[in-house]
Amino acid sequence: MLLALSYSLHSLWWVAWVAPAPGIAAVSLAPIALQRRLGLAAGLLAGSSTFAYHLTVGGWATALVILSLVAAAWASVFRLAAMSAERRPALVAVLVVPAAWSAIETLMIHLSPHGSAGSIAYSQMSFLPAVQIASLGGVPAVSFVPLLAGSFAGLVLASALGSPVRGLRSAGALTAVVVGCALLFGVARLSVTRPDEGVRVAMLATDGLHERPRDWRSFRETYGPAIARAAVPGAVVLLPEAVAGMNAGEAEKAAGALSSFAHARATTIVAGVVVTDDARVTNRALVARANGRHAWYVKQHLVPGFEANMSPGDRPLMLDANLEKVGVAICKDMHFPTLGREYARAGARLMLVPALDFDVDDEMAARITALRGVEGGYSIARATRRGFSMASDPYGRILAERRSGRALSTLTATVPTVSAGPTVYATIGDAFGWLCVVGWAALVLARFLKLLSPPAVPVPALTCAKIERL
Repeated sequence: MLLALSYSLHSLWWVAWVAPAPGIAAVSLAPIALQRRLGLAAGLLAGSSTFAYHLTVGGWATALVILSLVAAAWASVFRLAAMSAERRPALVAVLVVPAAWSAIETLMIHLSPHGSAGSIAYSQMSFLPAVQIASLGGVPAVSFVPLLAGSFAGLVLASALGSPVRGLRSAGALTAVVVGCALLFGVARLSVTRPDEGVRVAMLATDGLHERPRDWRSFRETYGPAIARAAVPGAVVLLPEAVAGMNAGEAEKAAGALSSFAHARATTIVAGVVVTDDARVTNRALVARANGRHAWYVKQHLVPGFEANMSPGDRPLMLDANLEKVGVAICKDMHFPTLGREYARAGARLMLVPALDFDVDDEMAARITALRGVEGGYSIARATRRGFSMASDPYGRILAERRSGRALSTLTATVPTVSAGPTVYATIGDAFGWLCVVGWAALVLARFLKLLSPPAVPVPALTCAKIERL
């Protein structure tokens, strides 16, 4: 249940720091025949808090597959931790759960159609000192630290309940050093003074429309007055994802008209538009620039199922001129650290993100997006329907936030664009995560080679007297 709270769409950050402990202790104390079943039960409970969300987004098949994978993964990790605690010193056993789970999340980043969504790291967004290590090792590093603390607590609990665990003091010292250094780094990084200068971004959103505009005229009638009020020289006006659905001709007509308006106001306007061009449908961001020109960004990572009829894009978009160092992405794109890192390496200081949420995932979607900024060292402005529009700085601090409603509302924030350059994570990528993959693979291999098997029960030697009696 503690794991379920850690994975919840509205999680409590401190729960993740103790969540693995009962599972490790229970599996360590259980008979071998029950260990796998206990781990599966824990995994099923862990995945239960997001089952309804996956059911809503992906349907029964997707929800059941994800729940099964979560259950199997936790069963394997708990079993591996219990075997390590039995055969190895606690100094090794304490690393099993954090290393194995960070390895699993690294594979998710690169193989899952949902990217890093579902990582336990996002539970820490309310505890910013723990999140700053993402600038060094990304999502896997953020997950590693609280799971290490929970793993040590599990070994202590198992030992107190009668399971033999060797070398707890050494494991405790290692845990204290790693956790302490991570938090000290976080506190030091957060002590940087927040700059006053930045770009003024006005984020518009409404949930009150029954259908999206299909042509330039209806788009202008719906959003024109609000855009005009927000469009001041040097500012950015940001609208959510898919606020309009147009054919290719109407889309270009809208792009020309909006670009002329942006030029007249010396502002930049970004709006999400679904464009149908013959049989090809794309989810785009229209960028009307202050120089009178426009550009299109095509969403690269589409939502499985919901956007199955759309074609993905294959390239990022960086803005130049008066908005140099500004990147554009759309909603689901920000679930993928690989894309966020690509923008960071290109020098992005601000990301503009049109988005569209599912209501129930409003808080989680905002947390995921903000963590990309910590990884890449840039600020983010995100405008969304059915969720939280927000602006965050390169440290994950929320500068402004508002939940969308039926009325058309505007959230305004001055978003800093000062950057000290790409973060370590932007430079080296998932090096820490792949190191965890290697360690996890070594542990699994050792298990299959019987190097972590329970020790054989010694058979008492037969004495001469016993032989004579026999």
